[in-house]
Amino acid sequence: MNEATPNTELDAIGAALGRISSGIFILTTGAGSKATGMLASFIKQVSFHPPMVMAAVRQGRPILTRLRESGAFAVNICHKQNGKLVAHFAKGFPLDEPAFEGIAHEPAVTGVPVIPEALAYLDCVLRQEVPAGDHVLFLAEVVAGKVTSDGEPMIRIRKNGFDY
Repeated sequence: MNEATPNTELDAIGAALGRISSGIFILTTGAGSKATGMLASFIKQVSFHPPMVMAAVRQGRPILTRLRESGAFAVNICHKQNGKLVAHFAKGFPLDEPAFEGIAHEPAVTGVPVIPEALAYLDCVLRQEVPAGDHVLFLAEVVAGKVTSDGEPMIRIRKNGFDY
């Protein structure tokens, strides 16, 4: 969009973008004292063979450092009963703050933490990083995964596609 675009047109675009449904996920990375996580909604499967996903992270988020250091991440897929878990990770964490205090977790194949309380998880190895506007796209191969409980995934529809 350029600066000449009228606000009413931007409002209409934002409302339409907001109707793109997304799941609610907890993206985790790092290991041991360097483990961290964040609430994420921009996650998509992008390939069948090999199985790959894309995770978009806003520029400037502290977790970017750990993602790049570890070269791996897990997508913990939240279910409708994960409200407390979602609230915990929604606040975000500075790199020196423990993100998993009081949260049960275990290492995945790659060593990054996965959360058994979530509906399922995907353990991923980073294959490519692509700048995308105010976000960074991480393309990753899924090397392990598991459905950990029954239930329906948590879904979100935004009112405005220009913000979370």
